[in-house]
Amino acid sequence: MAEHIRIDGRHAAELPADDRGLAYGDGVFRTLRIESGQPIGWDEHWRRLQHDCAALDIATPGEAEIRADIRALFATRSDGVCKVMVTRGSGGRGYMPPVPAAPRRIVVAHALPAHANAEPLALARSSIELAVQPRLAGIKHLNRLEQVLARSECDARGVADTWMADSQGFIIATTMRNLFFVDANGCWLTPRLTRAGIIGATRQRLWRALAQAGRPVRENDIRLSALIDCRAAIACNSVGGAVAVSHFEGRALPDSHAQAQYAQQLLRQPSAGNTGSDDRKYR
Repeated sequence: MAEHIRIDGRHAAELPADDRGLAYGDGVFRTLRIESGQPIGWDEHWRRLQHDCAALDIATPGEAEIRADIRALFATRSDGVCKVMVTRGSGGRGYMPPVPAAPRRIVVAHALPAHANAEPLALARSSIELAVQPRLAGIKHLNRLEQVLARSECDARGVADTWMADSQGFIIATTMRNLFFVDANGCWLTPRLTRAGIIGATRQRLWRALAQAGRPVRENDIRLSALIDCRAAIACNSVGGAVAVSHFEGRALPDSHAQAQYAQQLLRQPSAGNTGSDDRKYR
């Protein structure tokens, strides 16, 4: 990787102290897997970034500008993880957004983490619940304290990940992954994210790929009691792809490994998304 951070198109190591992303979490972000210098699933990441910026009434930076930042950070065509953040920019004290605002884009390069090639997960419930806030549900905004606390709890327990419910008891996701379940009839199910949680790019890519393969996904409000017939579960994100869930709340899921392999195959197909450039790669 070249220099690690670019702010508004320039290599930088410092962020203005009055940035509203720092002060209030007033911004959004996406996390992308990079292979040989190319972002995997770029088209879906770009769609989600546009959606989330619009949801917070923040002007979306130009696509070409962000792609140029990624090329500069991964100029050696290396592998890694790229985090793209868009904040509302600088502002004075107080919650009221500045008018007009000057959004700031921050693009950061990281090495691949250990969970990039995760082993099967045995998921127990986190004691941290996700707050119900429909206005922000699905948006990958910068306010992620619930996940910070949940990740700290994982470390204290000595586990790789846990699953999280919202304050009404519905299954939402893991601390850093979206969830899919498969019942005894082979039907795919994913939690509804209209009250809490993040709509991940890999979740959307896999959902679309399953539909194209003739396996439509149902999005439902899911309580633990509804999984009595569940035979498999996978957890997915953009860094690690699809990971098998071997146990969910103590119950073994015998078909998870096979379904996770199938999901990974679907994510590698061209129809699941692409880099958005002439140098096509899929995952």
